[in-house]
Amino acid sequence: MNDSTKSLTARRVVLSGFFFLTGICFASWASRIPDIKMQLGLSDGAFGGILFFLPIGSFVGIPISGSLTAKQGSKVMVIIASIIYPISLVALGFANTTTLLAIVLFLFGMAGNLFNVAINTQAAALSKLFEKSITSRFHGFWSLAGFAGGLLGGFFVANAISPLEQFVFVAVVGWVFLFFGHPYLLPGEPNKNHVSKIWNKPSPLMWQFGLIAFTNMICEGMMFDWSGVYFQDIVKVPNEWRTTGYICFMGSMTTGRMFSDNLINYWGARKQLVLSGLVVTLGLIVATAYPHLIVSSIGFMLVGFGVSSVIPTIYGTVGRTTEPSKVSIALASVSSIGFFGFLIGPPIIGFLSQVIGLRWAFLTVSSLGIITALRANQLKKYL
Repeated sequence: MNDSTKSLTARRVVLSGFFFLTGICFASWASRIPDIKMQLGLSDGAFGGILFFLPIGSFVGIPISGSLTAKQGSKVMVIIASIIYPISLVALGFANTTTLLAIVLFLFGMAGNLFNVAINTQAAALSKLFEKSITSRFHGFWSLAGFAGGLLGGFFVANAISPLEQFVFVAVVGWVFLFFGHPYLLPGEPNKNHVSKIWNKPSPLMWQFGLIAFTNMICEGMMFDWSGVYFQDIVKVPNEWRTTGYICFMGSMTTGRMFSDNLINYWGARKQLVLSGLVVTLGLIVATAYPHLIVSSIGFMLVGFGVSSVIPTIYGTVGRTTEPSKVSIALASVSSIGFFGFLIGPPIIGFLSQVIGLRWAFLTVSSLGIITALRANQLKKYL
């Protein structure tokens, strides 16, 4: 069976598997963080400093990944990333000193973004062939892998299996999937004339898309890092219930990504982004208006539904409005701007919490949903 005879549906299923692979590699690491921290005997502060090497590696890797994917082609880079990302995961299991862990986390972050840019370039190309939005569901499989990785980690912990053994298991399964799945990737024509740069200046349109990603990623970063603290300090739930907000957020975000393609195809990307922004604002207002377990959980679910389709919709639009040979560069530019929001969001919330309190800090961030809606409405020509 050659590339021209492989069905689009088969390609879509396999690409979903590659999104799942990226998610479960990351979730496998995240599920064993407490074990690795304990093995190295580090304090919370010292370990937190080392963890920062992962987002640094991710941020450094975004523009490099865009240039490599443009030059070599997305299929080649998905194959390479499918090999080295699991290798870097396994290397984390071997990291027995703080210095080694910091170095490997940096490389793990870079490899993860190489994978991210390559598979999203594939998703943009496949979406064009389908002539409809299919990107959100791919990201849904990434989110679903987060749950699967957490459950898998819990199973290995319960059976006293080391992080290294878990990471090796995930890597081997990933490589088996790569062996059978790589023929279904789109060819992804390389651009041999591309001149590699550390940073490719985004076009004005990509800046606009990037700013929408930026505001959305501030919200996502806040929910990832501060939802547990909010439920503990503001909602004042028992300790065993403090992850409720995070679970509600992640559950609704995963569900939203699985179904938002249908909404985008029904009423268009612009209306979806406007609605998403307004739902984020509504969710944070609900969560802060009456800090109660049920009410705040509903609010966090709304935030999850709101943010779920923003990044996939933006990435899909970038792919649709960009020349095929420049998609990876455009995606890398937009990702860089958005990821900066993910990095600075949690520290900003910490600062605001010190000044006005965590509850008011969450309410302040609700304004970003309105900004998302307004920016999307201004870009209706392209959405």
